[in-house]
Amino acid sequence: MSGFAIRPQYVHRFALTISVVFLLVLSAAPDLRAEPTDPAPENGRLLVYLLDHQMVSRQEMAAIQQEINSIFEDQAGVQIEWFIDASPRRRLEINELRVLILASDGTRWFHGPSNVIGLAPHDESGIGRNCFIFYRQALWFRQQAVLRCREAALARTQAEASGVEPGMAGEAIAPASCSDYLPELTPMIVARAAAHEMVHILLNKLDHSPTGLMRESFELQEWLAASLEPFRLLPEEIAALRSRLGVVSAVADGS
Repeated sequence: MSGFAIRPQYVHRFALTISVVFLLVLSAAPDLRAEPTDPAPENGRLLVYLLDHQMVSRQEMAAIQQEINSIFEDQAGVQIEWFIDASPRRRLEINELRVLILASDGTRWFHGPSNVIGLAPHDESGIGRNCFIFYRQALWFRQQAVLRCREAALARTQAEASGVEPGMAGEAIAPASCSDYLPELTPMIVARAAAHEMVHILLNKLDHSPTGLMRESFELQEWLAASLEPFRLLPEEIAALRSRLGVVSAVADGS
């Protein structure tokens, strides 16, 4: 089981970790890192059944879908066909996933407080098809970003009142434009957590990458700046996704 989590001891750090709670279960499972053996789909499309138990607004749902599309389609050339609040009652194929947005902080899953935002459980065959996102945890993380922006604004105000150039002190806390990113931050967290878990399932991958979307941890400042570089897929991940889903069309370099 892969997990998308915040480490409480590092309030300003985003962590993507494997939950210790399920290590015993995983130890008895098949080799989860083995290459999938099912043939790739012929049309290169990914079918996603998005089940919204949080009842987010239409605007927020559109933002979530747009960000996931930008990761899969713009970066990897994988087109997603969305089914909102609908899912077949059968075992899903290799090009099908469920994403469930839960109105929860994950407490009931872990029998107590947890720092996990998203999970991708694996079934007895070693490959799962469900991604769970804990919406209340995304809200908590956004609040940490608000506090960081306020802290940076206060540092700049105090420096100006003292006749001192703020210099890099404020920037080290958060960029001056950080408040521009707060309105869309919650759906961004949900979308990127979902995309992270989706890649784990599609590539049958439990480990993390050294950089990009699939790495283990993120600095809060990376969410409050314009650069998308920290959230990109690596070339080898793109190649593996395209092979897995049967994508044959070219992807524009630097998209």
